[in-house]
Amino acid sequence: MEVSTIIRYIQLLILGSFGIGLQAAEVIDLRMWRAPDHTRLVLDLSDSVEYSSFLLEDPHRLVVDIKSSFTYLSFNGLDFTDSSISGIRSGVRNGDSLRIVFDLTSAVVPNAFSLAPNSEFGERLVLDLYDKTGSPQSQSAEPPATRVETGARRDIVIAISAGHGGEDPGSIGYDGRIKEKNITLAISQALYECLEKLPGYKPVMIREGDYYVELKRRPEIARRNRADLFIAIHADWYRNSRARGVTVYALSGDRADRENSARVAEKENSSDLLGGVGGDLALGELDDDVALTLVSLQMAWSMEQSLIAGTSILDSLAGVTRIRKNKVQHASLQVLNSPDIPSILIETGYLTNPEEALRLSNRNFQERMALAIADGVTSYFYEAPPVGTLVAWHKENGVIPKSLTVKRGDTLSEIAEQFGLTVTELKSINGLQGNTIQIGQVLELPGNDSPLTSEHKIQRGETLSEIAQFYRVSLADLRAANNLRGDRILIGQKLIIPPVR
Repeated sequence: MEVSTIIRYIQLLILGSFGIGLQAAEVIDLRMWRAPDHTRLVLDLSDSVEYSSFLLEDPHRLVVDIKSSFTYLSFNGLDFTDSSISGIRSGVRNGDSLRIVFDLTSAVVPNAFSLAPNSEFGERLVLDLYDKTGSPQSQSAEPPATRVETGARRDIVIAISAGHGGEDPGSIGYDGRIKEKNITLAISQALYECLEKLPGYKPVMIREGDYYVELKRRPEIARRNRADLFIAIHADWYRNSRARGVTVYALSGDRADRENSARVAEKENSSDLLGGVGGDLALGELDDDVALTLVSLQMAWSMEQSLIAGTSILDSLAGVTRIRKNKVQHASLQVLNSPDIPSILIETGYLTNPEEALRLSNRNFQERMALAIADGVTSYFYEAPPVGTLVAWHKENGVIPKSLTVKRGDTLSEIAEQFGLTVTELKSINGLQGNTIQIGQVLELPGNDSPLTSEHKIQRGETLSEIAQFYRVSLADLRAANNLRGDRILIGQKLIIPPVR
């Protein structure tokens, strides 16, 4: 008999002596993530369980009792750095239950819930330990974040929400290893870096690392930062490997109606932003009919702007990747339910499609997609900038943006007229011979070097044809964009990637 089998047999005898049945649930593992305002602990279980928890003081402790359960874990070796936990211990209680005690360094606000099995994990018990100063309860009383000002002109704030995170991996790639949470965070960070470089814009990350933020709290974080636009980044999946392409979503009317009614029902306990970004109005002061009318009008404005912003971003993305639906789609998504902030969700591609999953995992492609999203955002806000912003001042005073991405229906003459140029001047700046322009093509505008140039740094083993295929551009266009006569390239050389035609 193997040693492991003998040890297992002895353990079962010990459990039996405590009266714990062989059908009891086992706590198989414990995993931990640290977020800015809380610590998440996940107990992996062999079966579903019943549990209860309570807090003790002097010293601070959290006690979790799990019925008909046991564990072989010692809870040693966990890194409690920057968390409110100093140690974990466990023992048998009432003969057949497990008690786990979390020793704490400070007071916390706990939240416990179960998670059903998914493709990666089985039954789980999740414990969120919110820092006393960072709990959802305390955050609701926090004043909104101060606007970043440029002189007397504020920045436009873009909230970027990387989908999933921590315990929630999101979609799993065709190879069983690529995780949506990692893809969304990488693209979100690249988008943050793009927007941070642009004058008049202030990006805000909803999550900055591998941890989970509750869906209802994501728009709340955006609201505290007085966001002008909320962008959720995701990646899709399908039951076969053929599905591909980008899809952009905005909130559906049915979902909006449900959210509005719920807000009015809870109006005595809440306050919403109803005057657009930056204007506060307490619903509790109003009659139900008036409150519902005001919230509905605000939601209608938010949904309308979400569609306009989503269309602008969709048109920009058409220059770098395949578009699955050429119009913004409607969906009942909780993360898009703000009545005061235009909100969109971008499904950047399908991880179940091997070709698309590999592109989405590539840092160069992630940056290129982020550049396109940033370009769509700036195009949207240049058309109708919020009052009092630096972008609004730029437009009023004829300051031309650095570049423009050609969208569906654009013509060279209309673009020239929009920015006070002649067609000849616009063609000269961009080296155009004729009047034909392509959707997704980036046109340079006078007197500026565009920060939205897409580049690829050549790595060992790459060929020009492989790079063209990877970015879905023709070999001829790639040569032309880089003034190449042949296919010879060098390691470390930077190539300009032209838009997809």
